[in-house]
Amino acid sequence: MRPQKISSNALRHTKIAIFLMLILGNAVAQSPEDFYARGREAARRGEYAQALHHFQQAAARDTGFAKAHAALGTVHLKLGEFAAAEVALKRALEIESQNLQAAANLARLYTKTERVDAAINIYQQLIQQHPGALQVWLGLASAYQQASRFSEAIKAYHECLRRSPKLAEAMTNLAACYEAVKQQQEAIRYYQEALALQPQLPMANGNLGAIYQEQGELDKARPLLEAALRLNPNFTAARYRFGLILSKQREFQRAAEEYRVVIAQEAAHVGAYYNLAQALFRLKQVEAGKRAMETYRRLNAIAQEIDTRERATLNEPNNPQKQYQLGITYEKYGKVDKAIAAYQAASRLATHDGKDYRAAAFYKLGKLFFRKRNFQKAEDAYLEAIALAPAQAAPHAGLGAVYYFQERLDEAFASYKIALAHDASLATAQAGLAAIHHRRGETDEAIAAYQTALTLDAAAHYALNGLARLYIQENVQLQEAIAFAEKAFRLAPAPQYLQTLALAYAQAGEHQKALKAIRAAIQKAPHDETFRQTLVEIEAKVERNQQKN
Repeated sequence: MRPQKISSNALRHTKIAIFLMLILGNAVAQSPEDFYARGREAARRGEYAQALHHFQQAAARDTGFAKAHAALGTVHLKLGEFAAAEVALKRALEIESQNLQAAANLARLYTKTERVDAAINIYQQLIQQHPGALQVWLGLASAYQQASRFSEAIKAYHECLRRSPKLAEAMTNLAACYEAVKQQQEAIRYYQEALALQPQLPMANGNLGAIYQEQGELDKARPLLEAALRLNPNFTAARYRFGLILSKQREFQRAAEEYRVVIAQEAAHVGAYYNLAQALFRLKQVEAGKRAMETYRRLNAIAQEIDTRERATLNEPNNPQKQYQLGITYEKYGKVDKAIAAYQAASRLATHDGKDYRAAAFYKLGKLFFRKRNFQKAEDAYLEAIALAPAQAAPHAGLGAVYYFQERLDEAFASYKIALAHDASLATAQAGLAAIHHRRGETDEAIAAYQTALTLDAAAHYALNGLARLYIQENVQLQEAIAFAEKAFRLAPAPQYLQTLALAYAQAGEHQKALKAIRAAIQKAPHDETFRQTLVEIEAKVERNQQKN
């Protein structure tokens, strides 16, 4: 029997049915819940880029899907992308105010971005809602500890241990809090209990060893400090204490080696330089000892300057001038977190001798938060400065930079324009306009604005770098681009200027110089992936040229 032919109509209907089945099947496979489940699996595997993609798809398909927004924020937080994390977590809480994951991670975010009071408020609310949640108690205890509210931290850590009596990390932190309030015996007790449960804790070993070293019990201290350093070779405080024991026990050669490691880990460690000098003198290495002692004297002078400023604020804690000057001193010596605290104190105080320091303090806060890439806090600080002193150009320019890095180009442009209206000689604002023109593809306007910035300030390294990048992108005036990048790096030896120089050399066909420049950038900033990517691209270009030849 011959097989029957399928009619063209039947075939067309079959194809339509199959197509509809594929569409429906695909729709089911790509539901918000399905994307959310995929995201969770990717996050569990540590594939965070994939997890972000899936959670974004889930949230886009169902904008009211609180769990997807919470998960998205959690991954951003894990990756250190704090601004994006905050947006997602707050969105989750707008949808579902009782979402524990979103609230707890928002509190963690606040802790990481130095908004500890806000974190504590969230944790306290969560304790009311979830009194048995161990992770919430741990978060609250840690936030109290970070805020130096040690008595409250001690109570919270005890609550943690009541719920989980064998939590060694909580015992270690509890012991550290007891140390902070000078209750050494309690500190020793909990460090010992933590180590009985988990002997491989570097902090417990190191801190307990330090207590014994201070008490002169060197035989107890030494093995603990050695254990801490085996577990964590970067535990600088433990290494310094170990060096002191070696000096006390007259092992000067090894002590000198330990002090040198301390200095490599913390370049401004005053005590390490002093004790290194003493060890070198004992070893008859007089010239090396003199050099170490000279460095000690310089660092000690800085420490004394800071101490003088700190004492002035202790004597007059409500004097905004003293707090502001302390902030300047901290900032000068790279103590950014302490500078922020001092400027914040100045910003909260009234005038002194007829002078109001609040606007200046908020401006300084804006700069420091911007440097830390905490753009929301930088924006808030600049806006406070502008509200207090609207005719000051610098805060408007600072706000423009914040908006630029947040991709809010229209607002950035407006802020730079306002800054220049108040001070037409402000090169940073002019360079900001140039960068926006560059981003918008307005090449002629960008070049003109960069050149104006350099006319205003020939040492404006940021403008030199920007103009060099523009020339590289346009593949014009490459020798000038090289010269600009070289000058920018001489003025401010930032690794990104070496990257610009490498790109300029590569574009000009000077590949060996390009490789040398980008490798120098990587040496300065070994964890910056963009520099490594540039190296890969230049190496690929070199290989292609070799193949052609």
